[in-house]
Amino acid sequence: MKIYYESFSECGPRKNNEDYIAVREMPEPNRSVFVLCDGMGGHNCGEVASKLVAEHICDYWVKNPKRKDSEKKIIDACDETMIAYNNKSRIEMGTTMAMVAIEDNKAILAHCGDSRIYVIRDHRIIYQSVDHIALTPEGWPIITRAFFTGRSNYKPDIEEIEVQVGDMILICSDGVYGNGKWDILIDTMMGDGFDIDDIYSIAVNRCNDNISAILIRLYDV
Repeated sequence: MKIYYESFSECGPRKNNEDYIAVREMPEPNRSVFVLCDGMGGHNCGEVASKLVAEHICDYWVKNPKRKDSEKKIIDACDETMIAYNNKSRIEMGTTMAMVAIEDNKAILAHCGDSRIYVIRDHRIIYQSVDHIALTPEGWPIITRAFFTGRSNYKPDIEEIEVQVGDMILICSDGVYGNGKWDILIDTMMGDGFDIDDIYSIAVNRCNDNISAILIRLYDV
């Protein structure tokens, strides 16, 4: 099975792009890992937080080439990342995290926060991550799970699936699916021949946030 991917990450109308994408392809063990992080608005150094987490998780894969992909491997990578994160943090900062690790025909999906993962097969969404969000008494949404300085609520939800030739996996920040674009995005993903440019066009035309996405396609060798 061959993996092909495309991505974009843009600032949109914000001053800084606090989203960050990191990818590691390891052809020898037939393994790839994709991570997208969205630095949390309202906190300091979101762009530092997102880059640190994404790069550290990907580097964990590179530094452990003999270790098979598993739920425990993701947990260990996140634990090590959180230690480095707290050591780096001189002020409070936070980031969401969504990742896909693919080894042969197995994909492990993990996320914390409201960056999303979709798996599309035969024009159907067979998996969609569930946002870690709650409402304050005033009705404001808050992220309940994330890499946040000094806190322990960073453990991701983890799902393992068997992928097939023809599957597509979309990882995206909330700037892509939010702001009234949900129905349009779904319609696009259910159609024939959609690609990263279609997702970008939908996101950029209505964005009021950073926009980032990775689209992974699985082909026959």
